[in-house]
Order: sequence, then structure tokens, then C-alpha cells
Amino acid sequence: MPVGPVARDGRTAVFFDGTSRGEFLIRRCQHCGAAGEPAIGQCPGCGSADLDWSPASGVATLVSWTVVPGREGGATILAIGQLAEGPWWWAQFADADPAALRTGLPLRITFERDGEHEAVPVFRPA
Repeated sequence: MPVGPVARDGRTAVFFDGTSRGEFLIRRCQHCGAAGEPAIGQCPGCGSADLDWSPASGVATLVSWTVVPGREGGATILAIGQLAEGPWWWAQFADADPAALRTGLPLRITFERDGEHEAVPVFRPA
């Protein structure tokens, strides 16, 4: 199942600029260096609001998932992956057999675009 269209706004513009370049950006604290998922407003380590955007490796491991049956057959897999940098991220899992999934499975982040809409991060088996 293809990812649905998303639209950028003021809070997501930098993130989607990154996805359009094929980069997955996370937030990194200017004070303690802790990494956080893209939507955070303060550091998960020290609480500082001084965050920079930083490219992530795109490497993750599978933490959990769910299979959502489609109305006309097929299914969509939604997954939570732990990024190599530490934060968790949830995304659609593309090109995966639900029966082959297991906790700890190596993942990589790639990007899919629905027409003229923003490039959206998805997980794929590494």
C-alpha cells in the first residue's frame, strides 16, 4: 500500500527539506548532544530547547509492529524502529512479509513520494 500524501507546515519544513534530499533528520541538543526524534521541542536528556537538525544514519532495528488489513485485501504494516542514534520512530514498513518480522530485525529508512507531495520516510528490511 502506498504512503498517503502529507503536507509541510512551519514546524515540518526543515524535516521535509531533508526527506526531499533523501536525508532523515533528527534533533540534536546543542548542550548535551542527546538525540531526539524530529518532532521534539526540548532535549530528552537535559530539557534544553536549543536543538539543531542533524542527519541520521537511516539505520534502525525493529521494536514492534502491527498489521492493518486492507479493505480490498492486502495489508499495511506499521512499525516502530529504534534509530541507531537512539530515538524511536514509527513509519510504514514497505516490502516486508508480516510472517518474517521479528523484534530486532535490522531496518533502513528510505523515502516514498505520492505524486507531488512530500517524500515520506518508510522502513524496509536492511
